[in-house]
Amino acid sequence: IVLRQSPKPTRHNPNTKRRQSTLPVATTMVGRLINTTKTCVWQRNLPAFASVEVSSYHRRHEMCTSTPTGVNSLRSYSQPHRAVHRWSSATSESKSSSSNEHYDVAIAGGGAVGSALARLLLDDGFGLRGKITRRRPLKVALLEQRSAPSSLDELVSKSQAPNARAYALSPTSLSYLGPSVMQNLVNSQRCGVYDAMQIWEHDGPAQLHFVGEDLNGAIEDGRLVDLHQYLSNTMKDTNDNSNKSKPWLGAVIEDAPLVSAIWDELKADDRIDLLDNIQIKSIDAPSQNSMGKIEPPPPVQITCIRSDKETTLSADLLVAADGANSFVRKSVGNFSLMTRSYGRKAVTCTVELGNSRGDATMGRTAFQRFLPYGPIALLPVWNSNDDAEEQEGKPVYANVVWSTIPSEANYLLSLSPSDFISVLNNHLCQGPNNNPSLLSDSSQSNGGIPFITAIAKEVDSLLRTANTALTMGTWTESASRNYFRMPPRSVNVAGPILGFDLSLSHVVSSAGNGAQNGGYTSPRVALVGDAAHTMHPMAGQGLNLGMGDIKTLALLVKEAVDSGMDVGGTSLFLDRYNQERTLKGWSMVGGVHGLHEVFGCSGSMPGSVIDSSQDNRQGGSVGGIQSLIGYSRSLGMNVVNGIGPVRRALAEVAAGALPRGFN
Repeated sequence: IVLRQSPKPTRHNPNTKRRQSTLPVATTMVGRLINTTKTCVWQRNLPAFASVEVSSYHRRHEMCTSTPTGVNSLRSYSQPHRAVHRWSSATSESKSSSSNEHYDVAIAGGGAVGSALARLLLDDGFGLRGKITRRRPLKVALLEQRSAPSSLDELVSKSQAPNARAYALSPTSLSYLGPSVMQNLVNSQRCGVYDAMQIWEHDGPAQLHFVGEDLNGAIEDGRLVDLHQYLSNTMKDTNDNSNKSKPWLGAVIEDAPLVSAIWDELKADDRIDLLDNIQIKSIDAPSQNSMGKIEPPPPVQITCIRSDKETTLSADLLVAADGANSFVRKSVGNFSLMTRSYGRKAVTCTVELGNSRGDATMGRTAFQRFLPYGPIALLPVWNSNDDAEEQEGKPVYANVVWSTIPSEANYLLSLSPSDFISVLNNHLCQGPNNNPSLLSDSSQSNGGIPFITAIAKEVDSLLRTANTALTMGTWTESASRNYFRMPPRSVNVAGPILGFDLSLSHVVSSAGNGAQNGGYTSPRVALVGDAAHTMHPMAGQGLNLGMGDIKTLALLVKEAVDSGMDVGGTSLFLDRYNQERTLKGWSMVGGVHGLHEVFGCSGSMPGSVIDSSQDNRQGGSVGGIQSLIGYSRSLGMNVVNGIGPVRRALAEVAAGALPRGFN
């Protein structure tokens, strides 16, 4: 730490005298700090308010105890970051595992969210306000219960068909992966890019059409990343440059290639310890009342078992990225979780599209049709958008995600592949329909007051005609937006058909015990991804919300380091993370839950895939409030599709663009 003394004043000044009198005291305090803590010093001017926490912070980071403090240690620490040894399964045979290792950040869970967080923490170009900052290197550990994933090249060489476990990532979430990871995924053709989305319902004429041009305003204002510029040197030249010049609405990436691409980058960085095949046995975290004191709380102690040997790690911040059944969240005990079952089950698989007529391409479009019990989606994967010449003689694939009630889901899971394809095509490859009558079948047959019944029928007919006219009209700035495209038909199931229950969950704060009791944080512990929240997959925002968690946390950790503060022992940064992500999390989870409830209201009696393999759209009208809600939903979809600013605003929210005025 270097203190530069100001030149002596030319004349007496009481304020200057006061500064001169305090300078020896400050110099003495810093001198004692350097002499009493055998730590490395980084080339940065620390703010004065950090002097209280620096001593405790340095005592826990004795990374250069063998080197005397002073100029030599300053020079060695400002060199490129090569001080942290590798401790992964690839090197554990030749290098013994050291116990009592201390880390700035330990991440439990090496999946998509945990590995992406590790990459963000090590990214020197990802700092405050997007500026590259010279900072003290963070010492990070990534703890993964499973074996380390194979390399992306090895995975691509062995894969035959896309895996059903995949994510729909927004442009903002894709940018958090970093240019190197994105380049590898694009060049290995493991991104199912889509720049159009078509949404329609089974019991009405309404449609929603989102296209990449809806994001042009956000890109021009700098509120959304331009992925074409981000990957300007990686996109392969094709004969069809018109579509590929459009902004991306998102991309579907399989879990395995995504994690492998991130791990490939982490393996090349020796500032992180990749600890695979490790089992967390116990966690000793600080108590709730340890925050807010002059002395920061003690580090988190993590007892692990690896290769049948027990070892203990310590960390200033432990991040739980270990999924919905988070062991860290349950072990710490300071987190309350609100859960609610949707009463729905998702069926997902990879299907092969028929290309006998050359129309099997997805056209870089994501399809979603809302059925009475939930939506069914057909999503492009890495070879769905190849040109017709490239597809000739090759199978074309897509991912299916079908949400329905458990009885129907179990029935779908019991079908043979051929029967499943038949049911899938009958329920997905259907166009829009007319709105059912607002009057129930029983009320029309039982009669009533003839005059009132006649007026009700006329009003009902007028409203349905108006809604259909909005759909068929050209009430948009682009005539092609009203064009309905039938999804391609599936011909075969590629791989297993999987099913999983759907539920809503979100961490909550205990009332009256402060921001640190519950929520997303606890002393020296933070939750990210599914460990903090889960939601319905209908909007494809599950992983995107988790990527927002790690972006916010990485920024705050780096802000703490740049300020000379304790990474996890300062309540200021943990409270900010808790407040920001709680608001964002509840907004997204609540919004998706609201969509689920609204689209669950149908004006017609729902058919069942168990009773019939055909799309039962003629089940009659139920009338009443449910029919009115279904009609209002259909009218609302048409209004959103027709009013450009509203539609573009929704597209920007889904893409992760910043609000206006925040760029």
